[in-house]
Amino acid sequence: MPNESALVMGGARGRYYRALFLAGALWNAMSAAAVLLLLTDVKFRLTMGFPGTPDTISLQLLASCLFVFGLGYYWVSQDLSGNRALVKMGAIGKPLVFLVFVAHGLVHEISWLLTLPSLADLLFGALFLEFLMRTRQRAVT
Repeated sequence: MPNESALVMGGARGRYYRALFLAGALWNAMSAAAVLLLLTDVKFRLTMGFPGTPDTISLQLLASCLFVFGLGYYWVSQDLSGNRALVKMGAIGKPLVFLVFVAHGLVHEISWLLTLPSLADLLFGALFLEFLMRTRQRAVT
């Protein structure tokens, strides 16, 4: 009898998970582009209430990390069973992104409008966790 992990990787559920991780990859790519195009723009920063001038090297490093994580999610979409460690990193990291945005919103360092997109990261984190739980290997008894 096939294990639950094998059942999830095929059929409609497998297509759903492939689409989920492809969407995660696209979200990260769009986030990286937003960091490079928006957060480095002084006028945008002033409009959104960011303090100070942009630290371009830090923002470029952030965009690089976002892109690399997105590449990892793309790899997961191509091989659902071979990249679980990348999914684990996303299941941990995505909710942390949300928490950082909320914390900065609470202390009024950023506009709540900027916090809203981080809800997508929280959702992706929950869906990545669901993937991990549904596809974990069952012990053979």
